[in-house]
Amino acid sequence: MRLIERLKSNKMTLIVSLPQNTLELALAAVNGGADAIKVHTNVFHRASGNRFPRLVEQVDILEEIVRKVKIPVGIVPGGDESCIEKEEIKILKDIGFDFLSMFVHHMPLYIYKSGFTIMSTITRDYTIDEIKTLNYLNVDVIEADMLPDDKKDIIHLADLMRYRKIIESVNKPVVVPTQRVILPEEVEDLHNIGVRGFMIGAIVTGNSPNQLERVTSEYRKAIDRL
Repeated sequence: MRLIERLKSNKMTLIVSLPQNTLELALAAVNGGADAIKVHTNVFHRASGNRFPRLVEQVDILEEIVRKVKIPVGIVPGGDESCIEKEEIKILKDIGFDFLSMFVHHMPLYIYKSGFTIMSTITRDYTIDEIKTLNYLNVDVIEADMLPDDKKDIIHLADLMRYRKIIESVNKPVVVPTQRVILPEEVEDLHNIGVRGFMIGAIVTGNSPNQLERVTSEYRKAIDRL
């Protein structure tokens, strides 16, 4: 089942953003109960501290990951410093990726119009009126990367207010990432305000396969209890 179908049908969909593009980490996420995983290329990933190489340097491992996991796999095709070229979209289609994920202010129109399921990531820099315009654009999923960069480690009631305001403003599934530590028992609070997808990354998973599998399993159990 594709990511968008899972987001629409599941009580909550668990996505794991891999801290590195390795088969071991991908399989750890699957074994832990992930519904989908996300990999990266052409980007520095601040949370994990890893720099992901250009697409042409990763084709073999990305093909192996997509081939060996039986859940949807998405990719971040670049960031503010670089993005894959328009001609490289065919490589992503040949590999078999399910969705593309990118900040809206980094996303060139050839990514937006690529034919993939598009996870568009917004930040707190956008007004509610600007965010509402996504209802009229050809994006499928909203990732709410909304928290201020204020060095806090956990989420607060004010953060739930921010997420809820986004959910009220858009008619597409909203995914919340772990910009801060969100505990397994707090997944219910996200579900109660209408969050459809929860994406865990390096802040909670760590960088080792064993830890990633264990942490993913804890969130899987929390979601299954909803």
